[in-house]
Amino acid sequence: MSNSMTYRIYTVMEVDNLRDEQMGSKPKFWFLDPESQNLWLFKYARQHTGEDWAEKIASELAALLGLPRARVELATCTQKRGTISLDFTDKKRKGYLSHGNELLFEIDDTYPQHQQYRVSQHTVANITQILSLDFVAPSVVEFFPNSACDAKGVFLGYLLLDALIGNTDRHHENWGLLVRSEGGKRIAELAPTFDHASSLGRELTDERISTYLSCSKDRNVPNVEKYADKGASAVYLRAGGKPLTPLEAFRAFSSHTGNAKAVWLDKLAQISDDIMQDVVERVPTSILGSDRRKFIGRFLRYNRRRLLDTGMYS
Repeated sequence: MSNSMTYRIYTVMEVDNLRDEQMGSKPKFWFLDPESQNLWLFKYARQHTGEDWAEKIASELAALLGLPRARVELATCTQKRGTISLDFTDKKRKGYLSHGNELLFEIDDTYPQHQQYRVSQHTVANITQILSLDFVAPSVVEFFPNSACDAKGVFLGYLLLDALIGNTDRHHENWGLLVRSEGGKRIAELAPTFDHASSLGRELTDERISTYLSCSKDRNVPNVEKYADKGASAVYLRAGGKPLTPLEAFRAFSSHTGNAKAVWLDKLAQISDDIMQDVVERVPTSILGSDRRKFIGRFLRYNRRRLLDTGMYS
């Protein structure tokens, strides 16, 4: 184990429930922290999944990358595992969250905004079109030139995170814009990245983890690297096609973002394998076992190397 402090597990009471959240497939509810008066979303982790630790690790890695991201903490409610996520909307200052499917329907009334899965119209070109609209303002990213980056450049950072953690769930409800009215004009900025539970092999059984770890990367059998290679994102190159892998989505989108690819890869290069492993090691042992820690570490190292290799062929 790392010498770093383990992540705290917060306790949420059912009586704190202000209202259920209807968006998404998992049960969740909003509650108000009585001390800070901040609004948080409690999300139950489905049984026999690692949705809670996957969300937490992804959020911490996003912070290391300097990405605008939803703050996530581990939590329990009625002894059931889950996470809490701090509300990042502010209707007076930041505006309301408009999801990708709503925005895409605005520019194309044939877009299947209510379709849940395999939406092949959720393409790189269509996402780029939304993020290039005149009312979408740049985001502040401190290490970018002039501390500003347009929405496409920031979204590329989200796709880099997806490729690093193997996120297979960047569908059209898992990104959006914070939209507000200012001086009678519509203004928006890219919302922080959120909902990363479908990542890091969180769905794998203990038996499968053990099999992957025991197999050499040089053998023609299932192993960590082959598992990482086969993941599919929810982003497409063209309507009617197959979904891109998270790494392919990052590569395809980077052609629309100027020098943002180089900036994000440089930021990733500054995050060593040891730093990433420390993020994993801080998850309490009651939630994450030793074999799974080894798997996640190897998975992240492999994906980091593949991402950095893309910079060699720009």
